[in-house]
Amino acid sequence: MHNKFLFLTALLLLGSWSAFAVVSNPLKGVTAITEVFGDGQQVTAVALHYNRVMDGNKLKPSAFSVREVVPPEMRQHGREALTEPVYEDRQIARVYTNTEAALSQSGVKGEYVIIELVKTYHYLPTFGGGPTGGQRPQPSGTDRVGNMQRGERPQGGVSKTMPQRDEILGSYKGITRIDDFKAEVTQVSKIKDAAGKAIAAFSPVVSDKTVNLIVDDFVQLEYKDEVTGIPLAYNLFIPKNYDPSIKYPLVLFMPDATVTGKETTRTLTQGIGATIWASPEEQAKHPCFVLAPDYTQQIMSDNWVTNDYLDATVGLVNYLAGKYSVDTDRMYTTGQSGGCMLSFAIDNKYPELFAASLLMAGKWDNSRVSRFVGQKMWMMCGEGDLGALPSMTGIVTELRKLGVKVSEAVWNGRSTPQEFDALCRAIDEEGADIRFVHFPQYTVFPDDDHIDGMEHLQTWRLTYAIEGVRDWLFRQSK
Repeated sequence: MHNKFLFLTALLLLGSWSAFAVVSNPLKGVTAITEVFGDGQQVTAVALHYNRVMDGNKLKPSAFSVREVVPPEMRQHGREALTEPVYEDRQIARVYTNTEAALSQSGVKGEYVIIELVKTYHYLPTFGGGPTGGQRPQPSGTDRVGNMQRGERPQGGVSKTMPQRDEILGSYKGITRIDDFKAEVTQVSKIKDAAGKAIAAFSPVVSDKTVNLIVDDFVQLEYKDEVTGIPLAYNLFIPKNYDPSIKYPLVLFMPDATVTGKETTRTLTQGIGATIWASPEEQAKHPCFVLAPDYTQQIMSDNWVTNDYLDATVGLVNYLAGKYSVDTDRMYTTGQSGGCMLSFAIDNKYPELFAASLLMAGKWDNSRVSRFVGQKMWMMCGEGDLGALPSMTGIVTELRKLGVKVSEAVWNGRSTPQEFDALCRAIDEEGADIRFVHFPQYTVFPDDDHIDGMEHLQTWRLTYAIEGVRDWLFRQSK
């Protein structure tokens, strides 16, 4: 009887120890992996680092649930910024294992379980309204991106509200970064490791590390322009395996006004206007520097008035061209909305600076286009863009009056990559230095769920993703 009691006691103790082992945290860490798309940044995968080797063949997506934890400044409620992170349920696409916290086409046994998520179309992330709701903005007469009121024509003159040097200096805040996106992961059911041993379900765990694909490849630096005295924080991508004996192109990307005065890295995450040039695929074809400045104040008004930021930006480009091995015959400018307007303004004031310009959904004074003669420009906008379409159409009209050959085309914004390739080849064959492509109303949206008046913001989601357009830019040289 005594021995039987000892045996039962031992079993109970062993069971208690085993139970304790099962409920102890099996994780060494959780990494959220983010990517930037045309409609903004989001978590696309989560890497769970277990304390044992795992086998993807023993795992099912249903064993996990994931919520994206979005920094409050990245999900506004209408025009109002939130103060707490936003939790958004995410759908799991696939689960596999790896030897590192990284994405893979095919999994291998390892300590990392990779949970890939279904990409969520955030529609208009600049204004809020993510996958779990939020208020979609209604079209207004004038918006923050700089659209004119319906039917309004731009007028010349001096803007009384344009921030000047003292206000720019007062608003400068140096380098600032967006708070990391995170992921909250729950193992909702028991799973087995590679050896077949059980791992009990665990409660929600928030990631303790974030990897931002491509974005993390940029460095954040500061520059002070000697001529204007204006300071600039900026994001810079330096080609991997940079060789000073090789001359590299430089792409200057300037964002729209929705990120003005916000974090330095916001320029990299609002869309792909900056990051697309630094992607591994693009760098494999066109290794280049990518420059994305951070502006704390408005640079250009709808009346075409600019301030010292314009010259400071040019100073920064020239500074980097002197510091690094930059091919000054292959420097390019591109921008969306306000950034497009600034590109026009720089092309007008410094017509010899850039080899070519890629101009997305912006405006310019149609009476000042003579200095564009001889330049290489590709303009793009949606036909529902009440600001950019009439302005770009006016630019084309005035250039034609000056004898400039312009290739103009209407493309379906929902064309496939193969169809876009064919369209790019067709416009290439025309051989014009000035190109203007516009998209029929609503086709800049990926589906039929659109908002009238918001084609302006959707254009750059579409246009920067067209490979043939980017290839055209890199073919240009002074």
